[in-house]
Parts: sequence; structure tokens; C-alpha cells
Amino acid sequence: MSLVSERFHENKLKKYHINIKTTYIVGNKILEKNTDGINDDIKKGIQCEKKYYIDNKLKHTEKIFDSRIEYTYLSNEEEKDYSCSNCGMNSKLKNFSDGCPYCKTYYNIDYKDKDLGSKYYYDRVLRNPKYKLVTAVIDFIISLILSFLFIKFTSRTFNSYDITKVLLYGIILFLILYYFFYIIDAYIILTPIKNYKDKQNQKQIDFWNRTALDKKTFFNNLNYELSKKYYRDNNVIDYDILDYLEFQEFYKNNKLYVKVKIEMRIVYYENKKIVSKYITDTCIMKRHEDGVLKIKNNEYIIKCHNCGASIDITKGYCEYCKSEIKYLQEWIMENN
Repeated sequence: MSLVSERFHENKLKKYHINIKTTYIVGNKILEKNTDGINDDIKKGIQCEKKYYIDNKLKHTEKIFDSRIEYTYLSNEEEKDYSCSNCGMNSKLKNFSDGCPYCKTYYNIDYKDKDLGSKYYYDRVLRNPKYKLVTAVIDFIISLILSFLFIKFTSRTFNSYDITKVLLYGIILFLILYYFFYIIDAYIILTPIKNYKDKQNQKQIDFWNRTALDKKTFFNNLNYELSKKYYRDNNVIDYDILDYLEFQEFYKNNKLYVKVKIEMRIVYYENKKIVSKYITDTCIMKRHEDGVLKIKNNEYIIKCHNCGASIDITKGYCEYCKSEIKYLQEWIMENN
């Protein structure tokens, strides 16, 4: 994200005394990254859990993530040259320990085309509170019907006393059958969902094969733009991309655009509580082919594209005319 939005986000977390602890699976290890600065060296890690703390007290937990997205957080111990995948800044790897000196991107995102397996859909669907609630409602209704039929056909009469028995038997049967309904519903629900998602996944593979675009650059640029978009909201403290639902390319005025439909989780700080909301967002990404500025080693002073003044790119904006520094990434969000 830009330096301005990154600082705004950092200040927001400090203001609310929030620390976000994210754990990653790297091989057979569980590593972690904290927004308070206590971090492991993570290379191609898959997110498995996020815990949100306020004043060091656990307030919220998230456990559903897309296992196709791999994250790499840069180590500050290496002396090799490194080029930021988002903006092109070149420097020593150790200089990126607190993020790219220009755009403050401090991770690389890679997206793998792979079969997610049944566990992914189990996590996404069966562990969802809505699924558990719907299963409970269906279970309770059927249990009441079965109890009513049992009493109706085994009793000579049916009176108000039997209504209480129906309710009592229904509750007992509900508790007995809940796990059964939970598993049966899983087979009924998961099979069509998995087949549908597999078709979506294949469409994504076909899109990248057809367009031959640099996938890693695109996803890093998209995440860069999303961070600027959502962190403008004073209450947004975090977000996660849960799935890419659709990719569609088109041309306008000889410029390449990609329409992306994304399933996201937005995490808010509201009334001293942390809550999450699931949304579907549609972004239009424009390929910025002209005037993409590539920064060389230690060249932090450039000319402002608006007023021509010499400015320090690490500040993120021109101190004279207050214009935000020209885009350095290849892809720009048109509707940001």
C-alpha cells in the first residue's frame, strides 16, 4: 500500500491498541507475524489463523482462508539485492524489513492453481455459523414432525397435554439427530459446491493461460489497490481475500482491463468490539502501460509529475503541490 495509507493503518491499530497475530503453515512449521513487530521469517506460507487482540486480550478469531494464496514476508538478515514486486524499487533485502521504502508493500503474494480438496470446502461451508444454524432449524422441524406422527399414531387421543410431549420428544430427538443431519447435509451440500468451485478454478487457469499475464505482479498490484481502498475507512482494521470468483478481460481505448470478482472478509473495529463481514467486491484493473516509473538503487529523489518539483519518493506525495506520487505498479484499480 502507499506510504500514506500504510501509516494511517498503523496509527489506527496503535490508536485502538490492536495487535493482529497471523499464523502460517510453512512446511511442517507454524510461524507467526504480528502487527506489533514480532515476526518470523516466512517464505511461501499459507495462512491458517488470525487472532485479534485489544490491550493484549483476545477478542476475535478467524480460521477460514484460501490455501491457494501463499505469502512471503521478507527477512532482514540478507544482503542480496531485491526488487519490490509491486513498484520496482531496487535495494538490499534488509532495507525491506519494514516494507518497501516507497510503497510499503512488505509481503509478496503468489497464487497457485491447485485442487483444494474436500477439507477446504469443509472449512468454508460446514464451519460456517450459518450452516450450523440452518442445519439446527431443519433438524428441529423434522424432529417435531416425527414426534408428532409418533404420538398421533400411538395414542388413542390427542390433546393439549400431547402437545407438550411433542415438544419434549422433539427436543430430545433434535439433540440425538443433530450430528446425523450435520453429516448428511454435508454430503448433499458439499458435492455440488465442490463441483462448481472446481469449474471456477479451471476457468481461472484458462484465463491465465489465454492472456499470458504475469499472475504474481497482477495479484500484488490488486492487493496494493485493495489495501488503499479499504483502509480509508476509519473502522476497517483488516481484510482477507477468500476467493477469486471471476476474471474477465476486455479492451477500452486500446487499453487492457481485467474485471475481477472477489469474495472478501472485512474486519471492523466498532464500539470497542471486533467484527467481521463477508462481502463480494468487483474491481476493474487497468493495465498502466505508459509512464510506469521504475526506481533504481538508492534513487529516492524524482520530479513530481504534476508540478515538476524535486521530491522524496519515500514520503508518498509531493510536499509542494500535495499530489500523490505517480503510480509505479503495472496494474491500477479503475474504480478505486
